[in-house]
Parts: sequence; structure tokens; C-alpha cells
Amino acid sequence: MLSTNLYNNIELARKREQQIDTLKVFNENVTEISFDKEYSVEFPTKAGNLSLIIELGSRFPFEKPTMKICPRITHKWVDTTGEIVLAPGLMNYTIHSDLGRVVQVIRREFELDQSLTLANGGNNNGFSGNIAIGSAKNAITSLSNDVEFFSLAKLTPAELLRLNNNVDCLDEFISELPSIEASNKNIENTITKIMDLANSNMSKEEPIHNLRLEISKQLETIETYQKSYAGLSTKYVKLSEKYSPQSISDNLKKAALKCDEESERIAEQFLNGDLDCDKFLQVYVKSRTVSYTRKAKEDRLNYQLKQLKEAGF
Repeated sequence: MLSTNLYNNIELARKREQQIDTLKVFNENVTEISFDKEYSVEFPTKAGNLSLIIELGSRFPFEKPTMKICPRITHKWVDTTGEIVLAPGLMNYTIHSDLGRVVQVIRREFELDQSLTLANGGNNNGFSGNIAIGSAKNAITSLSNDVEFFSLAKLTPAELLRLNNNVDCLDEFISELPSIEASNKNIENTITKIMDLANSNMSKEEPIHNLRLEISKQLETIETYQKSYAGLSTKYVKLSEKYSPQSISDNLKKAALKCDEESERIAEQFLNGDLDCDKFLQVYVKSRTVSYTRKAKEDRLNYQLKQLKEAGF
């Protein structure tokens, strides 16, 4: 919530500054009566020199400004107190309006109005004096609230002359001012915080270094595991292909054919007289038995694979 309020205040200040800049861009003779709060625009008219006072409230530009004309004139936009209330740009003022253009339109209206007259026979010489008096009052009020002004006011003429002529005395006097002491204290506190933060960062240097070493070792271990995983994955793929049902069926078929070839070779040896009857029967029967066994396994496996395929597996 605090950060949101801070953002809103910064955004308000930025938009407020932009609007004040437009006032100075689109109008001449703009005078700052009170910083960021009150401005005047002086311009000539048929009724004489007039001043338009623009007062900016605390919520400006989210709320429209207050404008008064001095000396007071007779005009459809101005009420009996001199406040401008019926100017279209001011009545319809929004945050998207340009303060400078609104003031420019009002000023041009008064400059071009040939029927413009002062209200109640007023004169146009008093306003500049009022502005000067108001500015002087603002300056006096500002100084009366200034602690440094009071510090100077308490000094005798001789002490003031000594401050003016002696740089060391002036430096000593300035260093003892409350605002300077407060600034120095803030600087010392900031330096202390920075030093504490730097020491805290330095104390974390060794643990961070150890953590980096540990992470480096773990990365090496992970790399080793990755290589091992790659090798095992390759081995797994080969074994999967080797021991797949279709591969087993093909191997059984090849082994059965090999046994058949072996039995044919034994039969030829017997016919050629290279084997006696007992030896022939022993070897031939064994070879044929293995061949028939492998063929039976192949047929059984192929039947099961066909059943699974038909079942959708």
C-alpha cells in the first residue's frame, strides 16, 4: 500500500509539472507567485492591463484549477468576485487538458473583447502593487520560518561583519547551523550503514566461494551421470531391439534353419560312410530335436504376437 501511494504521489507531481510547463510555453509574462501553487499571467486589454491569477490545488491536475482576474472586470465568464467560472475550457477541465492552452484561450478572449470594462470603475494599477506586496509577504513568511534566518538575526553587527570578513568564522558558523548538523549526521549515518553493508558483504565472500566450489563439483558429478546415462540408454536401446518379440522370433527361425542345415550335413556324412549308425542316430536325433523345438517356439510366439495385435496391443 505504501509503495502504491508513493507511486501515485510521484505520478501526480510529474503530471502537475507538465501542466505548469504548458502554462509557460503557451503564454507570455508568466510570474510565479508561490512555487507549484500560484501563478499570474499579465496581458493588455481594452480595459487596461489585467492579471490572471491561477491557483493550483493539492489535487491538481486531477481537479481543475481556480482562476481569478484582477482587477475585476465585467464579462460573461467572470462572477462578482472576479473568479472565472464560465470559461468552457475551465468548466470542462480534465487531467487530459492543457493548462497552458486553457489560459491562452481565456487570455485571448479578454484581449479581443472590445466591450471589456472594469467592474465598478476599478483601476488597473493596484494589482501589480498587490502582487508585489503578496510576494514580499510570502518572502517574509518563508524567512520567519527559517531557523538559519533566526540564527543570523541574533548576531550583532560586529559579529555579522566578522563572519563576512573571516572565512574560518563563517565556516564554523555554518557548520553549527541545525540544518547542517542534521545533514552531517545523516551523512555519517549513511556512511555507517554503507560500511556495515560492505562488511556484511565481505563476510559472505568465503561462504559464496565455498558454495561455488561445491556447485562446480556437483556439476562435474552431473556431467559424469549424464555420460553414464547416455551409454546406458544406448545399451538399453540395443537390448530392447535384441530382445523384442519380433527379434526373438527371427532369431528362433534362423536357429531352426541352422539346425536343419546341421542335420542335413550329418545325414550326408552318414550316407558317405563317414559316421557309423549309432553315432549318426545320436547326433542326428539331437539336431532334429533342437530344430523342431525352436520351430515350435517360433510358431507359438508368432501366434501370441498375432493375438496381441488383434487385441490392439
